Amino acid sequence: MTLTHTRTTAALLAALALLAAVGGAFAVGGAAAVPDARITVGEVGASPSDPTVGERTALNVTVSNSGGSDAAANVTEVRVRNADGDVLDSVSGVGALSAGDSLDATLWTAFDEPGAKRLTVEAVANQSTSGEFVTVSRETVIEVRPTQVALDLRTRALDPEDLRTDEGSDGSAGDLGVGGIQGIFGGGGGLDTGDAGGQGESPPIADSPVEVTVVNTGTTTADRVSLRAVGTAVDGAGGADGSGDGAEGSGDGGDGAETVDVGPFVVEDVAPGEERRVIVDLGPLDRRSDVTVTAAFRADTDQRNERGADRAAESTVTYPVREATPTVTDATVRETADGAVVVDANLGNAGSGEMTGAVVSVGDAPGVEPTPAGGEYFVGTLGASDFVGFDLSTAVNASVADEIPIRVAYTERGVRYTETLTVAAPEPDDDGEAGGTLGRIGVGGVGAAGAVASGIALVGLAGAVGLAVRTGRIGGSTGRRRDGSAP
Repeated sequence: MTLTHTRTTAALLAALALLAAVGGAFAVGGAAAVPDARITVGEVGASPSDPTVGERTALNVTVSNSGGSDAAANVTEVRVRNADGDVLDSVSGVGALSAGDSLDATLWTAFDEPGAKRLTVEAVANQSTSGEFVTVSRETVIEVRPTQVALDLRTRALDPEDLRTDEGSDGSAGDLGVGGIQGIFGGGGGLDTGDAGGQGESPPIADSPVEVTVVNTGTTTADRVSLRAVGTAVDGAGGADGSGDGAEGSGDGGDGAETVDVGPFVVEDVAPGEERRVIVDLGPLDRRSDVTVTAAFRADTDQRNERGADRAAESTVTYPVREATPTVTDATVRETADGAVVVDANLGNAGSGEMTGAVVSVGDAPGVEPTPAGGEYFVGTLGASDFVGFDLSTAVNASVADEIPIRVAYTERGVRYTETLTVAAPEPDDDGEAGGTLGRIGVGGVGAAGAVASGIALVGLAGAVGLAVRTGRIGGSTGRRRDGSAP
């Protein structure tokens, strides 16, 4: 029994010794797993926070040594790995950290595809007490957007008066009546220098201004942005004789002839979500024109592909703005005893713009004798909602002609326009007075036939002696007087 007890005791002592040895090993190992320098990697900040494919992205990393650390540490390397473990970027010799200190490091990368990208940032530090290296890491996820290259171009025709200050004078680009303008390009007017010195009005800040707004609706910066404007004649411009309805030209060529070509003008880079607003001056124009403004640019991502500024955005605007609307109202067509036909009517301006140099005449049509050269009726200036009465005589073959064309020529904002309106011809074998019905042809429906207009004073008069002249405004009385010369 004693022997057995002795053997049992010996066996127990041996087992306890073995357990002590094993426990000691675990204790040593556990102590080694807790470093004297307690290094941590803080939150990883991406700039930009939502990068696009191909965009260079900064990863801002903060490495700290806890204030409770028993030792200082030297951070030898900070690196970033992708989900496959590949090192995307690293920085060496970051710096030393005492207990409670921290330091910053920046890593750079780019992404080839959109989507959520998981990255691991690692910091390697050398402990001052033991010389051992400690590696700590932190994961982060970055959402990468697809690349969208998009530039939106908006154009708006302006009047030179729009660029005047509240005091009625031209100002610098920063003082324009159009808010947010960042520059003026082209033209011959130039900025007001204040050198007029009382010797008359200074030249306009722009002859034919067009407001151009460049908006970056994409996800990457547009650089090397430049603007160019090219215009072609519209409204059937038929040359100096003004034949045909529409805008009259002053040079060779008709509809589609090039009227302006200015630029290129360099604009600042436009970041995503930003816009640039500038004025492009087309210079003096004597024809109404369709003006196409083109913005050539290069996307920020194109730089790495050595691609030039071959991307483009376009916008078209018609210049100048056309706001006057001639109309013939209150027309009476009567036949005289000698067989002549007299059109007694009002020429009105149903639009918001001013008509100057207005002239009316009978146009050419089957069965209608046109007004001979020099026999036109000069009306003069018609403001918005003004009208002036006129009489025109012609010879009409009632069996052939159903309508009498009334040709109206006028100038608005430096461009000469010609439109043809119509009144009904007298019925065959009708000796009495006949009220003319109104119609309108040419220039695609600008204004409505029969629109009531208001009047101003008569500027001039040409035609037969003894014409009845009426002037007035909408809602007012119409006076009649007979006079053989211009009042």
